[in-house]
Amino acid sequence: MKEAIRKYGAYGLFALAAIVLFAWVRMPSEAVRSLVLSAISKNQAGALVRFDSAEFAFPFGVTLTGLTVQTKHGTGLRFEADTVTAHPELLPLLTGRLALRIQAASMGGRIDGDIAFRDRFSASGPLLADLNFGSINAADCPWIAELLGRVVRGRVDGRLHFEGLPGQWAAGSGHMELALVNGLISLQAPVFGLQEMTFTRMEGNMELGNGTIQVNRLQVAGDYLQGEFRGSIRLEGDFSRSQIALRGDVNLPSAGQERFAVDVGGTVASPVVTPI
Repeated sequence: MKEAIRKYGAYGLFALAAIVLFAWVRMPSEAVRSLVLSAISKNQAGALVRFDSAEFAFPFGVTLTGLTVQTKHGTGLRFEADTVTAHPELLPLLTGRLALRIQAASMGGRIDGDIAFRDRFSASGPLLADLNFGSINAADCPWIAELLGRVVRGRVDGRLHFEGLPGQWAAGSGHMELALVNGLISLQAPVFGLQEMTFTRMEGNMELGNGTIQVNRLQVAGDYLQGEFRGSIRLEGDFSRSQIALRGDVNLPSAGQERFAVDVGGTVASPVVTPI
């Protein structure tokens, strides 16, 4: 008797799963869009989210097109993507926690990784993100120029680990590795006679914690400037006003092979470079 119950119970569960899957696949795209908007409206992350359409992605996933995520006041950090596909991970769901596998075509490149929410039965509150990104076109990210107060060009690759609240990233913790290839950063005032800094590669390794970005290594390689820096950036609400405290060794190839030490102070928008 028990064996029969298990047997037909399994058939029943399979039939139920098939019905749910069929209903999800047949759901009109506008209904999927409304469902996603309803879920987003319950998230109190302090972000403004827009997208053009939402469609089913097998199995049990969603693909959003024309996605924009930014702060509610409309300035500062902003994420844009042509498409984002999210699939829930089943094992965390069994414990009541939402975890998503993300794949995005964004800003001329791609972003993929995992986002998991810590609170049970919630799509808001603290999250853990592990993301990889590649071939991002800095010129397609106007908010970078807005944050830094200067023009930035080049291709960006790297990875990010973050823990904290989505709307309060400066108060969270994390680790980032990045590389900017064939880049250009404009300067507010000449540094070593240069009006802009061009380089073949800039790469960095940084930690976020206690409102500070700890720069473990920032290395620049180019025809006009080469150097390696370490130090910290004390974060402010307006990132361009964040306080820089870096020290490094610099070489100007046009002036010979000799390296010399410098301090970099001031703010992100107005750094001050002092030879020491």
